[in-house]
Amino acid sequence: MNSQFLSEYVNLLERVLSIGHEIHYCSGAIERQVSYSPYFQGIEQDNRYFAPIITENKLIKEFFPNLKKDLLEIPSYNQCLWAAEAFLRIQGATGLTFECIFLYIPINTMYEYFPLYHEMDFSHIVKEFKRLFDGKSAFGMLTEKYHYSLTDIAKRIGVSYDMLSSLKQRRRDIKKTGVEIVVRLSQVFNVRIETIAETVL
Repeated sequence: MNSQFLSEYVNLLERVLSIGHEIHYCSGAIERQVSYSPYFQGIEQDNRYFAPIITENKLIKEFFPNLKKDLLEIPSYNQCLWAAEAFLRIQGATGLTFECIFLYIPINTMYEYFPLYHEMDFSHIVKEFKRLFDGKSAFGMLTEKYHYSLTDIAKRIGVSYDMLSSLKQRRRDIKKTGVEIVVRLSQVFNVRIETIAETVL
């Protein structure tokens, strides 16, 4: 992420989070929308390309097409503003997809971190994310989130249990696994290939 545009990115993500908070929108749905939004995927890759551009109204319509409230009536919530910058700082520091980041720190968990971390420098929440990320692979996080057994996954995609176990525990580098296997795993969990491969964009 290009830090030159950080404040713009923060403002737009904050609006999405604050509106979602105001209307009690499912945070899991927002995570999915952020992960697959062309705008936020553009942020992930803006070190290589031009910074993505979108108007606030267009972004809000993309996320909340049936929103009836006047945007001017929806306040900026402090925890949403802080969480927006925290997510963007983590993405900028790691180069991971937002989808991967949400595996380790979902939106609601980030809000729970707010009382402890909001008066600290953002380097502390980045450090906490890296601690979580270093402790468990994205593949491991996904198997736990969806309660999938390695035996079932191995049968489904036609690989050995031992291979999946070594990928889960990072004894084998998933980036050095055949592309076809990574694609199959991404299809099992319905996530982006870059997410399960922990690819730095």
